[in-house]
Amino acid sequence: MDLNLLLVFDAVMNERNATRAGERIGMSQPAVSNALNRLRYVMKDELFLRGADGMRPTARAMELELPVRRALTEIEHALDPVVFDPATARRTFTVATTDYATLTLLPYLAGYLMEEAPGVNVHTVPIEGRLYEKLDAQEADYGLTALGTVPGRFGREDIGTDRFVCMMKSDHPLACHDEIPLEAYAAARHLLVTPRGDAHGFVDDFLSDHNLKRQIAMTVNGFGSVPMIVASSDLIATIPSKMADKCTDFFDLRIVPSPVPKPEGVVGEVLIWHKRLTDHPAHSWFRDLIKRAGADLDKYGIKGPPQPTP
Repeated sequence: MDLNLLLVFDAVMNERNATRAGERIGMSQPAVSNALNRLRYVMKDELFLRGADGMRPTARAMELELPVRRALTEIEHALDPVVFDPATARRTFTVATTDYATLTLLPYLAGYLMEEAPGVNVHTVPIEGRLYEKLDAQEADYGLTALGTVPGRFGREDIGTDRFVCMMKSDHPLACHDEIPLEAYAAARHLLVTPRGDAHGFVDDFLSDHNLKRQIAMTVNGFGSVPMIVASSDLIATIPSKMADKCTDFFDLRIVPSPVPKPEGVVGEVLIWHKRLTDHPAHSWFRDLIKRAGADLDKYGIKGPPQPTP
């Protein structure tokens, strides 16, 4: 079979639009349509049906999606140079992650790429509770999230360290404490950051062990809105300290240590990848870059290294 037909199939599966698929792989829309017709003849299936929301894959196309993507990836990796040169490379790495990593690690990563690998791109996608499925299906090369153990088919690397703090507005009744009593903490109204949408976290497990329960007055699925919400309410947010580092520069907030200890085994982030990528030169380089970002984040915080005095 003509390899170009598989490239067209994969592009249409991703874009669900013939024009955008053509732009993705450098083909005109008529050429994409012609390739699809040839592929339909070979597969004896329509593969894609036009609908109001774009080109809808048939059941047969859905069956082919993962095997085709895996085959194309294997061919791409086989043709990659043995030695990876970041200065001249043209490549995109896809990372499934939460906004913790995008707010803390990615600023460092962007700086490294600008200076050392201007042709390398990083594309982030949400985890959506399907991290392992995304890695298996090659929808993402890496996952960056707070996890403990991972299945044996994946590699993992701890990235950075962090601790939990409580963020509240500066005139909050508990802002006078350098160490908040656990009972007072439980009695306060809380803002919970829950990327997966769970209205329950490790804090609640710890409080339950001490016969306490807190009121979760609001939940959000990311960290970006936390300082604004806390600064304009009586809510307390228990968040990683690196997320709080820069907030006091812009909002009138008080940051104190959390009275709830960090769960055992929780680090800053965990980098996860399928082991088929372990020995690939480009991926080895990228993992080293992520580890470097974690080390610099630990050393300098979210504010970054001090700038030289002019």
